[in-house]
Amino acid sequence: MIPKTRYVILSITFAMLAAGHSEKPFHAGAATDYSHQESEQVVIGAKPYNTEDLTVEAFGKKADLLRYQVLPVLVVIRNDRKRTVDLRNLEVNLVGADGRHVQPVPPEDLPYLAVHSKPPKVPGTGFPIPLPKKKNPLNEPELVERAFAAKMLPPGDSASGFFYFEAVSQPGDRLYVNGLRDTPSGNEILYFEFEMKDK
Repeated sequence: MIPKTRYVILSITFAMLAAGHSEKPFHAGAATDYSHQESEQVVIGAKPYNTEDLTVEAFGKKADLLRYQVLPVLVVIRNDRKRTVDLRNLEVNLVGADGRHVQPVPPEDLPYLAVHSKPPKVPGTGFPIPLPKKKNPLNEPELVERAFAAKMLPPGDSASGFFYFEAVSQPGDRLYVNGLRDTPSGNEILYFEFEMKDK
């Protein structure tokens, strides 16, 4: 007979496995662990998650981002200043090696990018063959939960999260970041622009 306490633990474990929570939680590294730039005592690091292994590590197997040409970029901001940094007007853009500028897609809009092709038709009838509905792979809660969401960054603190770009990763891609402001003055901190390299 299984002791009551052990039974409860086993029940919770199996319930978590059934709910799909068996994957390891994602933790971002420090800003300096990635390609980064420092200016005015703020450090910004970034890494494109441009392989299947990386996207699985961050979001699990269900969110098939690269198939739909969605490039997640992890951004980590560290505030080494003595005052809080205001991130409410933060702007992050992908600058391609070919000069293209791509703005991020809000995570709640990602499901609209997973547009499936039209179903095949029954020969000679013109009617579509009924197919079972598939869950939208860009509608996973991890995509919203792990998006960059910080609005204020206290002294000595770091914030991290993903920005999602409708783009294919290319060598020489750069990240352009601006809109950071000092508090309480409201003065804008110098913009950041640096090449994102696999590191």
